[in-house]
Amino acid sequence: MRIYISTNLYKPEQLHLIFGLIDKIGDPLLGIELFPEWHSQVFCNEVTRGMERFRCYPNSLHGPYVHTEHSKPEGTEEYARTMDYFRRTLALSRQLKSRYIVYHHNNCRVDPRHRDEMIKNSSRNLVKLRCEAEYFGAKLAVENAGVMSRGNMLFDEAQFISMAERISDDILLDVGHAHANGWDLHHVMGKLAHKITAYHVHNNDGYEDQHNRIRQGTLDIAKFFCWYQQYTPQADIVVEYGQQCAEDLDGIAEDVAYVKQILSK
Repeated sequence: MRIYISTNLYKPEQLHLIFGLIDKIGDPLLGIELFPEWHSQVFCNEVTRGMERFRCYPNSLHGPYVHTEHSKPEGTEEYARTMDYFRRTLALSRQLKSRYIVYHHNNCRVDPRHRDEMIKNSSRNLVKLRCEAEYFGAKLAVENAGVMSRGNMLFDEAQFISMAERISDDILLDVGHAHANGWDLHHVMGKLAHKITAYHVHNNDGYEDQHNRIRQGTLDIAKFFCWYQQYTPQADIVVEYGQQCAEDLDGIAEDVAYVKQILSK
């Protein structure tokens, strides 16, 4: 088990601030989950400048998100851009020797009339990228993406479990998304314990995908960690906060200390 901090905290021009945060926390085993933003030349420049420092830390990679949509069919502009961005991520994974790359089946809103087609497209793209990932020595981890309040939840709880059990890839369970969607987190963790390689951990009001600090919301984070220890004690923990938390270095350091303390019991 390892703890990672997601760079979802930062705007592209702030990416270098992750190193100051890691230094503030003072844990040499702490890792970084890099959130690619290939649409931004500023991000690309920041990654190039910081490459040697990024290589000094254990890392994982989120799949590209902005202007990225795996549920679009081959032959569309969205598909071409999405595959280009993900292939850049695969190359970065090889450079950094990343533990895994997070895959979202979709990011856009879900029209129920086209849901089956979206799943068919994104499942095909997952198979294709899985094969390409093998060439790069990379692994994919499929996340429960989307929340009902945004209209972009492609799989409900039962459907996600069913999909996860059918695929060969590992699962990254986002507990904030599960909470916002009203899922029975305990049930999901128990059913997918053998598949879960990592968690995105953050909190919210049970409705919006707020990416708050882990004790700022209605999710009982202490219960989550009890279930974590019961079912998946080897899974990684990725602290994935929103940009509203970027300047709260003391608070993030406090949260990491809390996670380490609660898991050491």
